[in-house]
Amino acid sequence: MNAVIWTFERDQEGPAYVAGLDAAGRAVLLDVVDDVLRLLDGDGARTGQGPDHPLDRVRLNAPPVEPPVDPALRRLLPDASRDEALAAELRRLTEPDVRDAKVGNLARLRAAVQDARPNVVVLPSEAAQVAAALTDLRLVVSERLGVRTDADAEAVYRLAAEDLVDEDDAPAADRRFLAAVYAVLTLMQESLVGLLLEELPEAEGEGRTTGTL
Repeated sequence: MNAVIWTFERDQEGPAYVAGLDAAGRAVLLDVVDDVLRLLDGDGARTGQGPDHPLDRVRLNAPPVEPPVDPALRRLLPDASRDEALAAELRRLTEPDVRDAKVGNLARLRAAVQDARPNVVVLPSEAAQVAAALTDLRLVVSERLGVRTDADAEAVYRLAAEDLVDEDDAPAADRRFLAAVYAVLTLMQESLVGLLLEELPEAEGEGRTTGTL
């Protein structure tokens, strides 16, 4: 395959999706994955007796779970209702499982990047997990950059494309680096999701309707 850097495409040699990442790109992606894993698991919120312990899935008598303080973590674990009481109850009942699912998705992505030789290979059976993990990474980075609108995102893309940044301005250099990470995650996530959508079976009768939308 003539790999397209940072972009997933179908493997020409088998039923998989591949993205060509150089060593530096893989290292950066692994660092971002590890940062988000620590964010999900490093605030003491997962206090069960381990994911395999049978009591870990008993929620009826579980104590309340406080909403995340970190805005980036709040993006990953938002309230499930505008009703404050209902949101608190849903968080108490579901947040440990949601965290576990996100950690599992990130672990799957991490393994694929770690095993890259040099292409990252994602099997169809794990593609949805990897796409979800990339979405979560992008959410965290977008929060760190303060992306709220399409205009904000466009400004980040322009910053990522800039060639020169004052090396003496460390905050500006750090922001440009984070903008480049955001742009890369967008390419990876959108290309993989696009491939998955292309392979969904067409709805019955699709393409035969001539009416307007």
